[in-house]
Amino acid sequence: MNRGISVLAILAALALAACGGAASTPAQSNALASEPKTNSTGFWTKSNEGGAVTVEVTPTALQVGKPLTFEIAMNTHSVDLSDDMTRIVILRDDAGKEYTPTAWEGGEAGGHHRSGTLTFAAPTSKPKYVVLVVKGLAQVPERVFRWDVP
Repeated sequence: MNRGISVLAILAALALAACGGAASTPAQSNALASEPKTNSTGFWTKSNEGGAVTVEVTPTALQVGKPLTFEIAMNTHSVDLSDDMTRIVILRDDAGKEYTPTAWEGGEAGGHHRSGTLTFAAPTSKPKYVVLVVKGLAQVPERVFRWDVP
């Protein structure tokens, strides 16, 4: 019997490790995301936790005349990630112009782990900065991610 309990404990620990194992901590709504790391293009990956979902966003292309692209990863232990990413995300520039996504390439709706690339139309002028806003994901009114454009 003790052997059976030990096997169950090991399996439970492995399941937690596969999903990250850490408990979610709520973040303030509308707060700017943290800046934990950079990618190969030199842009910060920014993270926001709230509503039991962690969202990480990294720009992969921010150039005038070319589509703007962002890698987005969402992870949770309790929320179904079924939102249409082209409907809940907008991009704003320093002039206040808003862009809606033209495409989402990546994980299908649903599940607890989802990632992909969100694409926006090419800007016609160079902004000083861009702000990506995720609205309503896991009942968090807004998740705000901001980058200066070099």
